[in-house]
Amino acid sequence: MSHFNIINHTSRCQHTRHWRRAVEPGFESSLKLAVKQYVPKSNDEPRAGDVTFVGAIANGFPKEMYEPLWDDLYERMAKAGKRIRGIWIADVAHQGGSGVLNEKGLGNDLADDSKLHQDEMPAPLIGIGSSVGAVHLAHLSLLHPSLLHSLVLIDPTIQISNPRKDFAAFALPSTYRRELWPSRKAAAESFAKSKYYQAWNPRVLDLWIKHGLRELPTEIYPGGKSGNGETPVTLTTTKAQEVLTYIRPAYNTYSPNDKLSFEGMLPDDVLDPTYPFYRPEAAQIFRQLPDVKPHALYIFGSKSPLSPPEGRKAKTEATGSGVLGGGKRAKELLVEGAGHLVAFEKVEAVGEAVVRFVKEELDTWEKEKEEFERRYMSRERIERAQIDEAWKERIGPAPSKERKDVKEKL
Repeated sequence: MSHFNIINHTSRCQHTRHWRRAVEPGFESSLKLAVKQYVPKSNDEPRAGDVTFVGAIANGFPKEMYEPLWDDLYERMAKAGKRIRGIWIADVAHQGGSGVLNEKGLGNDLADDSKLHQDEMPAPLIGIGSSVGAVHLAHLSLLHPSLLHSLVLIDPTIQISNPRKDFAAFALPSTYRRELWPSRKAAAESFAKSKYYQAWNPRVLDLWIKHGLRELPTEIYPGGKSGNGETPVTLTTTKAQEVLTYIRPAYNTYSPNDKLSFEGMLPDDVLDPTYPFYRPEAAQIFRQLPDVKPHALYIFGSKSPLSPPEGRKAKTEATGSGVLGGGKRAKELLVEGAGHLVAFEKVEAVGEAVVRFVKEELDTWEKEKEEFERRYMSRERIERAQIDEAWKERIGPAPSKERKDVKEKL
């Protein structure tokens, strides 16, 4: 990358996994995250107010594929007079570089990073997530409402209802996708013939070939070089880990009669008797969108099957509209001609939209910070640490000890 120095980190994952089958027995506390920190070469002395971006990946794609977007952001931010402190992005535990680190411990099934590196990530922080990564950042903002000042959600897989057969549009072809090639060159030639990959920005495709594939041997494919001396390659994120991110089986994989194993354990709207898979988190996050505090920009692909007009409208209007939310101030941008993977197909359009939004958000953050500090620091420290007279005037006079209602409360 022309504009950044890249620092690799390895961080421990949370010690408990949600599903027992997500890890092999004995590996519950051993999973790690592969994290990359991008530091602008021109900003070796960051100042207060320099923005930190927290990225989150789409399902099945390594974190390095967003580097063209980071380069584009840097150039556009510089023209806008805004400085980047750094960009942080991790592969989720079961995919990409993290999946390689955890290869022996994975089964078939972000806040920690900001805590471990908090000295290098002061406010303001802005999240940029693509696809399921956007869902992860929305969830993070619900867990820690003030951690991220703003959110950029790029064609998020947040769904109005619990996904059933509609998610098969992604899981079905991935179930039968090719995952072994005689060489990296052969894989690149195969991708070049595919309309799916032809839609990507060439810079993104190059990074997919470099980081989306890994050489054998692996745990699944222990073989080495082929007879002609070439080294075969396979997917860095295994096919199993990709499809199990789309949907989970709602049947007992150990039962010979394949009866639904969750019958009677989940609400009726989660399970479809005719379709033995489920993935309720996408709809769960939609129901929580009113409580999202950060201001949000949605970037949708006009041809994305996950973002029909009614869905786009529902997400945008719901975001921040609740009592705990940041107000109904979510914005929407529709990128014409783009599918679900907008960030890979239309890098320049996404970069332009992000910087326009981020500039406004940073201007607002700076103004609010200055105004707060001016008012707050206008009073002495001892005053700021106590209940003031304005509080007492508004809460009312001290109650009499003889008041019956007070005695009853005590």
